[in-house]
Amino acid sequence: MARSLTRLTGALLAGAALVSAGASTYDHGDRVRDDAGVYRIALTGDMPYGDRGRAEYPNVIKEINAFRPAFTLFDGDTKSGSEKCPDSFYPANKAAYWDLYEQPAVYAVGDNEWTDCDRASNGGYDTNSRLAIIRRTYFATPYSQGQNQLRVEQAPGYPEIQRFTRGKVTYVVLHVPGSNNNYPVLDAAGKPVLDSQGRVDGDAAEARARDAANQAWLRQSFELAKAKGSVAVMVVLQADMDFYHQFPLTPGTTDGFAATKKTLLQQTVGFTGQVVLVNGDSHSFVVDKPLADTRGETVESFTRVQTFGSAQNHWVSADVNPRDPQVFTFRQHIVAANLADHTGAIG
Repeated sequence: MARSLTRLTGALLAGAALVSAGASTYDHGDRVRDDAGVYRIALTGDMPYGDRGRAEYPNVIKEINAFRPAFTLFDGDTKSGSEKCPDSFYPANKAAYWDLYEQPAVYAVGDNEWTDCDRASNGGYDTNSRLAIIRRTYFATPYSQGQNQLRVEQAPGYPEIQRFTRGKVTYVVLHVPGSNNNYPVLDAAGKPVLDSQGRVDGDAAEARARDAANQAWLRQSFELAKAKGSVAVMVVLQADMDFYHQFPLTPGTTDGFAATKKTLLQQTVGFTGQVVLVNGDSHSFVVDKPLADTRGETVESFTRVQTFGSAQNHWVSADVNPRDPQVFTFRQHIVAANLADHTGAIG
């Protein structure tokens, strides 16, 4: 109970303090000055979902373009988890949305694009074939999405695992999707759950190999950040890794996020600057301090930002200021054109 209370207190303090921390450097035209390494970025993900998302997502991109960030970080899921995954979806999605971003857009892969495509509602596809198409479509070259592209470094054999440095901040893109990071789901007896076509839901071999690549890349990235004198590391991935609950939720089930959380803890404690994790998956805006050490003590230099998504088609910005002890100042951007009409739905 004490451990949970300590971590919850850290989360509440983070939400109250970090969003308002630091001094913004906006002029009357709402343009942040890029002097002394100060710049701004956009954070979004989990869109478009269904017809509503396809109608509203262009409004998000339009606002981001008007904001003119240095780049946008998109934390996964370019469609809903119940829509089909045909070969044609991937290039069509690139043309319809990614190519609308005027500035670079860096993409962390989610589960709806591939690990969930074996569901009957998604067409019952082989998940690894979907991942292969993703890599061919979006990661064939070491450049971001968007009209103006950003050069990135790619992990050997896993081109969607990336990193780059802007000013005094190192950015790391991991491939950690929801649905337990593609580890098989087990039943109460510890046996793999089969899908509607009698196949195992998940792929342990694929998950283990990619997980190892993620951890190696994360450790290397922190060493690079230290060597470059970075004052912060921002890590982007799709999954909400459920920091506040203990796995396994089902007896015998592997916690597909355990290795990433452990590496983040080790590397954050060994790094003198700020560490921010950006994730999607749960579709609501959260800023908190969810990382705790083995004693249950909150790690104050670690902040998690969870972005809007699904029916909440909005976005988040960050002012990046290496002179600010917290480095990042986050702001939520509610897109007026995408607001729901609550009239008649208040009980």
